[in-house]
Amino acid sequence: MGRLIYMFTSLAERIVDNQPPLIGMERLADILHDYEVPITWLVSPESAAMCKKQLKEWDGKFGDEVAMTLPTNASGDSNSRALHLAGAKSKKDLLAARLLNLKKTLPWAEISIAAGGHTDPEVAEILEDLGFQGLWGYCPEQIDVDDISDRGCPWGFFYIDPKQRLRPKRDGRGLVGMEWTARDLGKSIFSGNPTIYSTDPNDVARAGICRPEDPEYWFSLMDRYASNTLLNDFVFMVQHQEAHEMQASPFNCYSKEDIREASLLLEMFVSHFASQIDALTLSEGVDLYKSMYAKTAPSFMYWEDIPCPLPNPDYSWNTPVGPWPNAFMMYDSKAMMVFREGQISPFMLRNYSLDLTKHAYFNEPVIPAPCLVSDTRYHWKRDIQIQVNSPRKMPYGLALWGDYSLYRVPETPQIKDSRIIPGKLLFVRVDLDQGENRIDIRLQGK
Repeated sequence: MGRLIYMFTSLAERIVDNQPPLIGMERLADILHDYEVPITWLVSPESAAMCKKQLKEWDGKFGDEVAMTLPTNASGDSNSRALHLAGAKSKKDLLAARLLNLKKTLPWAEISIAAGGHTDPEVAEILEDLGFQGLWGYCPEQIDVDDISDRGCPWGFFYIDPKQRLRPKRDGRGLVGMEWTARDLGKSIFSGNPTIYSTDPNDVARAGICRPEDPEYWFSLMDRYASNTLLNDFVFMVQHQEAHEMQASPFNCYSKEDIREASLLLEMFVSHFASQIDALTLSEGVDLYKSMYAKTAPSFMYWEDIPCPLPNPDYSWNTPVGPWPNAFMMYDSKAMMVFREGQISPFMLRNYSLDLTKHAYFNEPVIPAPCLVSDTRYHWKRDIQIQVNSPRKMPYGLALWGDYSLYRVPETPQIKDSRIIPGKLLFVRVDLDQGENRIDIRLQGK
């Protein structure tokens, strides 16, 4: 079994009437620190200067850290996450000066994580040049919300391709991309509205699918992430809550009742899984990732649909509600695939070698269908042959649904990766050439 790596972050840069969100920060600190969860505070030089006493105290007592927010319009009234400066050099100079300013304000802090601004197409390369190790803020499957459209990128952690921010680097390490906050992967993909099915307490409360008097949806959501440690060495999960959303005045984002509700939900959520996780800061999570993986690590998820109340249509207008099929999903440095239960070929195949300007979300326009050639069972082995005619060279995978728990998949040049989920499926990852492909899956008994 692998490890569930849980990281909690809080955007703490907003200042109104010369007040930082310190009350909200203290409220979050009281909740998370009781369960020995460190917090990564996402601060600007200005907010850090106003909260430096508490930030240093929490660093010393609880292992909290700070990350540097980028100077986007998100700091003001707009939610735009772009830097809005012309030229890479101007942006680099601005970020270098900002980093220097933050280090002068917090000389004890080791700052290796940047936050926000990830929608800028040049920012990943700039941050890497400046020595940053990670960039927080990705929103998988999201379209337009908060001016963020990240559909196509992976969940969890991945090494960002500096030339195309939404896909992993083909090879090698780099700046690590990290989610804004973890979502229900199945409902995010099938409904097309990931912001409802979220680990943000305000999202699920406003949608009416999770409240303190009925927190089961959130418990089941966390259990899905925990169960997938059976398929992965590490499952990296980020949860986020803005500090200014935990403080009524002067920010006026949420009412006192909303804040009480969010506080109760967060405490229930963390207490539910505190014994199952390794709680790290973002930089600790990135350091672990880089120490373990020389390129973007494959991630495998078996996802059973989670029952929940129907979302409030006033908040979730134009959102299909399911129920949805169980699914198997994966990504690596070349592709992302999603399989519906019972379907052998992927219904979603994102090929990260495609040109995003010509292929929306990197989606393959034609996903080739497999044809079973033979399935021969011997005393203690099984040979399966499958034919796939492909219109071009592409990454591909097969999900053979059923119980393959008595077998193992020997290493072969043709099979790039595989997973067996007892009682559920056998997955094999292959690459297709243009034309006819014969895939030989030779299973050995355990």
